[in-house]
Amino acid sequence: MVPENRSSRMEWLFRASRGEPFRFYCVGCKRERWQSPPAKAGSLKFFSQIAITTAFFSAMFWPWMGFKGVLAFLVPVGLVMEVAYRLKMRGSVACPDCGFDPILYLSDRKKAVRQVEEAWRKKFEEKGIPFPEKPKRSGVRPKIP
Repeated sequence: MVPENRSSRMEWLFRASRGEPFRFYCVGCKRERWQSPPAKAGSLKFFSQIAITTAFFSAMFWPWMGFKGVLAFLVPVGLVMEVAYRLKMRGSVACPDCGFDPILYLSDRKKAVRQVEEAWRKKFEEKGIPFPEKPKRSGVRPKIP
């Protein structure tokens, strides 16, 4: 049962979908996709991974670095794990079927269109079908009455 007021409906919606795969449709090929959410970067699990890794490296280099090793490894380990998390999420967003990447589309549309076109060219070549070429457009736009 969904609560009546708007704010609690939103909370109910987001609480219900936590930990479940996110379902959406690819814009390029119109196929349904599922994406499981990885562990969040700000979660307790994430910080405990950083703490355990830092403790391991600090213990390994304790004879040479002492307590400075804890501080010397805490920030770099956190940065490396954050970058790995972001790269993992970035890689999972692109469609494996048509090559459409929504993040690339937001930053550079022409490059995203080229990437999708190359992916479709490869698919057509694998099947032995000639790729349909786009008709050349003239630089003149038709006037709208």
